[in-house]
Amino acid sequence: MKYLILTFVLFIQINLHAQWVYGGGMKFNSNDDYQAIGLNAKVGKDIGEKFDLNTDICYYLATGWSFDFDLHYHLFNVNDQVILNPLAGINFTSTDVINNSLLLGASFRFPTDKFTYYLEPKWILDNNQLIISAGLLF
Repeated sequence: MKYLILTFVLFIQINLHAQWVYGGGMKFNSNDDYQAIGLNAKVGKDIGEKFDLNTDICYYLATGWSFDFDLHYHLFNVNDQVILNPLAGINFTSTDVINNSLLLGASFRFPTDKFTYYLEPKWILDNNQLIISAGLLF
């Protein structure tokens, strides 16, 4: 709960002129106990020239839900069509119990004229699981 409050406070403190991104897609969780596919919603905001703060909410079909709060670092653009950002954050997952853990990953973004496609592989450290999400950002 304290992480939710911290994230909320960070969003309030961010300058209002910064750009918001939002979108959604699908997420796959490779946990040994419950491999699941879910519907994913994503909201992000740049908090400086080099960082984005992102919130990711997922409902795993008939299994549970998860929240990811992560900080993206603007590492480099491969070219105008591929952006690579390493990320780190906190994951909350609920199945039979609620687990929280640190996560590490990468965000690959593919901007077009109308949308930005994203692919984000993340590794949940304590639960030793790989999560892959893909979708569209507006």
